[in-house]
Amino acid sequence: MTKRQRAKLNREEPEDYLQLPMDTGKKKSLTEEEEQLRKSEVARRRKNQSIQRAEKDKADTINRLLKKQASKAKRAIEDTEETVQKKQPNPKQLNYVHNLNGSRLSIPPAYTIEQVFNNIKRPEPLPTKTCQVEGCSNHRKYTAKKSGKSVCSLEHYKLVEASQ
Repeated sequence: MTKRQRAKLNREEPEDYLQLPMDTGKKKSLTEEEEQLRKSEVARRRKNQSIQRAEKDKADTINRLLKKQASKAKRAIEDTEETVQKKQPNPKQLNYVHNLNGSRLSIPPAYTIEQVFNNIKRPEPLPTKTCQVEGCSNHRKYTAKKSGKSVCSLEHYKLVEASQ
């Protein structure tokens, strides 16, 4: 039991107790000068924070750019004679380029045109289909839908379709 509780039970005179403030928790009303001072302080802090943020962004950007340049410099140093030789074209390699400007075939001086083009196998043309109607040897132009037969004209198409 505390002293205060014992004193209350025994109805004794309490000793000097510490008096608590009776504020209700409301905000203290400040004078105009104090209010202006507080606002200026808040504005100053906000400005300092924005300046620090801008400086940090600037430093980050500089670091990022410097890192990129450092990696490029490393790559330039690594370009030794071996990599330079790799970039040189093979003297016995044919080079074919096909783009919007057209097609181009570069033949190195080590070869003649006959050496390049004599070894090419030319594909044999596919046999052309002929009309499958009896007595007709014209080239096929159409395929009948139902039977799948090759025909040369609309008349033969109708004839094949009618026979099905």
